[in-house]
Amino acid sequence: MKLERLIFNGKKINSKDLDFYFLRRGFLYGDGIFETLLANNSKIFRFNQHWKRLENGSEICNLELPKREKVEKLIKKELEELGNGKYYIRINLWRSKPEKFNPGKIRKSYYLVIIRKFEPYSVKFYKEGIRCIVSEKIKRNEKSVLSKIKSLNYLENIILKIESKKENFDDAIVLNNSGYIVGGSVSNVFFVKNDIVFTPSLECGSLEGITRKVIFEICEKEKIELREGFFNLDFLKECKEVFLTNTLMGIMPVKEIRGYFKSENFKLTRVLSEKYNEIFLKETE
Repeated sequence: MKLERLIFNGKKINSKDLDFYFLRRGFLYGDGIFETLLANNSKIFRFNQHWKRLENGSEICNLELPKREKVEKLIKKELEELGNGKYYIRINLWRSKPEKFNPGKIRKSYYLVIIRKFEPYSVKFYKEGIRCIVSEKIKRNEKSVLSKIKSLNYLENIILKIESKKENFDDAIVLNNSGYIVGGSVSNVFFVKNDIVFTPSLECGSLEGITRKVIFEICEKEKIELREGFFNLDFLKECKEVFLTNTLMGIMPVKEIRGYFKSENFKLTRVLSEKYNEIFLKETE
């Protein structure tokens, strides 16, 4: 049985104590947001950046946000009790009421923190790279404010996963309504061409990922040229490397995007991965 810690509105609880009454609006309407974090040795990686994104999301959705210091203190207490090791953390925030669809001016919210042992991606994926399709079912609306938040309604992302698995691939690359690449099902995407790192602009509908920011920091420090822009699928044919990023996967090499990209050259991806892991360990020692 998985070891899991739950904190609901500042109180430690068991899952059986979480009544549907409190979950109702988040469940019925997806009226909320979340953040996924990673901790190591009782230290949370880039907590402030995750919280800032949660703040931005709460402003967009008109949700009341609890005090950062209080939530951070509660999470750290649980992590210290759990001891060393890597832990998955998810902070969920949703509107408390009303039961009817239109929330009016109600901002009061509930929050639930879930903490459990981190289950890493397969070592094989990092060694050999993953295979992706280009989604035919989902297109991101780059003009929508939803591209800037992590909504409790993750149905688009789930459909992307289902679509890729049906084709016996590992993930799906999604385009926006203008035909430009946005990212993976739950990740940002980067390309390498002529020793230059490229990534879609946030204007493409990409989420401003925390790991994405770390890649920017590494490239600046190591004097690796990085360019943001608008890239169509044909651009992939010119690339030597592709990799995906998010908090839980870190940096994931891609060996194939069906019909557009194939490579087992992960040279610069490996360099960036090493630098990223160094930063992660340094900040969570």
